[in-house]
Amino acid sequence: MSADSDEDNPGGSCDRIDAITQLFRRRPHNMIEEIEKLGFEWHADEQEDADEIAEERSARPTNANEKQLVLFLENRGKPDSKILALWHQETQKDDASVALWRRYFRSGNAQLKRLVLFGLDAHPCDQRLLVQLAFLHEFLPMHHEILTRYTRACDEEAEPKSFAMLAQDFDVAADAFGYDALEALRERYLNAPAKNEVITELLRRRAMLENEVVPF
Repeated sequence: MSADSDEDNPGGSCDRIDAITQLFRRRPHNMIEEIEKLGFEWHADEQEDADEIAEERSARPTNANEKQLVLFLENRGKPDSKILALWHQETQKDDASVALWRRYFRSGNAQLKRLVLFGLDAHPCDQRLLVQLAFLHEFLPMHHEILTRYTRACDEEAEPKSFAMLAQDFDVAADAFGYDALEALRERYLNAPAKNEVITELLRRRAMLENEVVPF
């Protein structure tokens, strides 16, 4: 990934760097397209992808919790609160087995989908689960679930900053299949001033990024 120097406009450079940071935090499905919209060039590294896949194939569970999760993911058991708690614990810790869990996302694992949806049934505004749903969608398309789960989360989230993050993530996830989530949310919350104000600001920021031209 590369871009020309912004020595004449250091503020613009900082804005783009911040935007790139937000993209990598959210891991949008159309990452390359979104990066190029910001004026950067994406250089694919096929060797890096091959290395990741090889790492995933060789990854093995190393503790009792990981073994229990792998047993669930590779069989047909029903998800429950204990498995969900283990999933949160093992995927969020500092030394999480990233390659091991990434393997189940990349394969579009049906049990993983069941677990994430089970968690969202109980905790519809859980941003970690929603991000995982969006990442899984990259390999196991489920447009309906993206639309319904993010819409419900936006409806139920009352805290403005959390709502804004959900709306941004929804916009990125749904853009992968041509759905303008922010415009849909703007219409949905015409009679909800606080949420409508947040969406209006997000639309303004998005328009600024889309209209920005970066010389090469």
